[in-house]
Amino acid sequence: MSQMFVPQYNILDKDSIRMKNAPVSLVNKCPNVIQSFQEIYGTQPDFIAHSPGRINLIGEHIDYTDFSVLPLSIERDMLCAIKIHDPQTNPSITLTNGDSKRFAGRKFDLPLDGSQINIDPSVSDWSNYFKCGLYVAQSYLKEICPEKFQIKPLVGMDVFCQGDVPVGSGLGSSSAIICAVTLGIIRANMGHGYRIPKADLLRITSVAEHYLGVNNGGMDQAASIYGQRGHALSVSFKPELKAVPIEFPKMSNDWDIEFIVADTLVEVNKYDSASTNYNLRVVEVLIAANILAMHYGVVMNYPLDSNVRKGNLRDFMNAYLGLHRSQVSFEINDSIESQIQQLELMLQLTEECLGDKKEGHTADEVSIALDCSKEEFTREYLMLFPIRFQILKIYKRAKHVYSEALRVIKTLQLFKETNDKTNNYTFYHKFGELMNGSQRSCDELYECSSNEIDKICSIALNNGSYGSRLTGAGWGGSTIHLVPNGPNGCNVAHVKDALIEQYYKKQYPDITQETLDTAIIVSKAAPGSCIFEC
Repeated sequence: MSQMFVPQYNILDKDSIRMKNAPVSLVNKCPNVIQSFQEIYGTQPDFIAHSPGRINLIGEHIDYTDFSVLPLSIERDMLCAIKIHDPQTNPSITLTNGDSKRFAGRKFDLPLDGSQINIDPSVSDWSNYFKCGLYVAQSYLKEICPEKFQIKPLVGMDVFCQGDVPVGSGLGSSSAIICAVTLGIIRANMGHGYRIPKADLLRITSVAEHYLGVNNGGMDQAASIYGQRGHALSVSFKPELKAVPIEFPKMSNDWDIEFIVADTLVEVNKYDSASTNYNLRVVEVLIAANILAMHYGVVMNYPLDSNVRKGNLRDFMNAYLGLHRSQVSFEINDSIESQIQQLELMLQLTEECLGDKKEGHTADEVSIALDCSKEEFTREYLMLFPIRFQILKIYKRAKHVYSEALRVIKTLQLFKETNDKTNNYTFYHKFGELMNGSQRSCDELYECSSNEIDKICSIALNNGSYGSRLTGAGWGGSTIHLVPNGPNGCNVAHVKDALIEQYYKKQYPDITQETLDTAIIVSKAAPGSCIFEC
């Protein structure tokens, strides 16, 4: 595949923007951003960096075990307008936000010796996301142009951020700002003519949130950077992180594949709750992989630069199949059929090895299964990230990961086999059942759903959605619903009205129309990261 670069557009060339897969909605947004920038700083920005939010169609909580996922970027985004300072002045960054009541302005100086700025993850402040983008961008600049950036500071700048990805909704708001900031910092320091490879932008932003203590897998950044109109993205992590556009099936009779995204309005702060939610799940699936490897006598291979230095469930599958290649009843390759058989075998092994402890393992039981002392287990696993638990639900987490990875492959198989001769209802029923199976697994096995998510999914399914599930890690945040919007199909408006009357007005009696307009999004796949030159 040829090198793909982040596109650059002239903000005044509206015809070119419409022809080149640019985010058309930004033609209306950018003038407002420029006006706000001028009101704050008294001058016009040099350019605007754009990165969208995302929804995950299917493949929840399996990116950090290196299994493929299927997200798409949406028509909600982060815009960072930037004015570069005179390089002769002491470099500093002034940072403002369109929502100044929630996100106060910040200003900080850049180290004159070219060293990295400090990030304090214990401080919950929106500027930390900016600093994460700044940090990885500066590391990249030192990598590609060491003679200029190794011991010299970056340029100073004025920055105005305007976003409409709801914060804490599970739609990738943190990744949107980090990708936009990283893109903007590189553009500001390398100049107008530098073309930024998408693969490089993905590589550096995929680890940015690690500096805030969250061990994410890179899906959000891939969706934000590689988004393409009319396509989902097959994001894979082995042997390397990459995103491949997957065109949605063409439906007959002008049916459109649309998704309703409904926010529970339960904001999820993944940093504050990480010890019992996100990070705990990461540790549990690592433990599952290593118990399986110990039980079946395989040695897992994993990257030496892995920040956890432990094999995961994908590593176990690869190691097991490599050891038993001659004994399995199917050919091991990258075909969809083989991948389905591989994952079905992993589910069998999970049942055999872990099925006698369906409700969970104590720390003592895990240390016995790993053939190590409790002290060694604590040091090697329980101190990887800050976590809190009463029992470790190893079986349930492993079963979710392998069954969810299987649903992703079956979705790709469905997309591949569907064409304009396929009965529309057949496609929607099959795709919907895969989405519903994902939600059941997230609820019962991974335990990342919530009462609010369950209520919204039930209402949507009872009013015309074919598939409804959480999206974006869960524990609150958003839901996604597969709703056909064709001449003989379910009307999107009907599902929206049902959600408003049966969920939002009952759950939040004083809800405003402005909040409702933000809470419910109807979206198709949108273009990814880009630069608009002003």
